[in-house]
Amino acid sequence: MEVDFCLLADRAEAVGGKLYVLGGAFDTIFAKQLPVIHKSLSVVIKLSFDAAEVDRDHDLRVIILDGDGHEVVAAGGPLHVGKNRLTPKGWPEGFLAVLNFENIKFEKFDTYGIRVLFNNTTHKTIRFRVAQIP
Repeated sequence: MEVDFCLLADRAEAVGGKLYVLGGAFDTIFAKQLPVIHKSLSVVIKLSFDAAEVDRDHDLRVIILDGDGHEVVAAGGPLHVGKNRLTPKGWPEGFLAVLNFENIKFEKFDTYGIRVLFNNTTHKTIRFRVAQIP
């Protein structure tokens, strides 16, 4: 399995193999004061599976961590990617995962990380920050 990309968005949805993004690919949330409540935050992950990984059960988990490594919020669970009959032989099977978080509370201005775990192994970490408006 490979992580083709991972990004943050204000809102995202995957429908019919296509990704619909509103306010995506940012790395900073600006706020005037603490705590910061971000009403809607989507983590978008594009995964590619080779033939040996298809039609098997997997586990996908996303953890948002503060700069000290403490968990802010986490989501995920079982994932089963089936073989698409339209995927050519030898072509990786693609999968779009969108995890939507509501009303996340950030207690401090800091650098945060989003850790993508697949079958209990970290495959990708992206960073973002919550910063005070100057």
